[in-house]
Amino acid sequence: MDNRALNMGVVTSRQAWQFAMVPVEIKGDELHLISTAQFAPRAMRFVHRVLRMRPCVGLVSEMALRDRLIQEFGSDGWSLGMRPSVARLPKKKNSDNGSSRI
Repeated sequence: MDNRALNMGVVTSRQAWQFAMVPVEIKGDELHLISTAQFAPRAMRFVHRVLRMRPCVGLVSEMALRDRLIQEFGSDGWSLGMRPSVARLPKKKNSDNGSSRI
């Protein structure tokens, strides 16, 4: 795989882990990347909205993506909670607005 996208600093390590994607190649206005079926939509939105490029996604297994992220960006972001499904903040389930009555 071509590492030109990484060498150009297309995404930071944090972004790669957060959006579960590894950029592979840039062809014109397209960014070719790998992700999983579960996280590809989020990665594609990031590439389109933030990087202003057209995403072209190759799907791999979660373990293959994890291994490639570690290889390309170092540190295991999965264990650091950077995986998208883990990184989202849970919504409050109660109606407590933070005020207290005395």
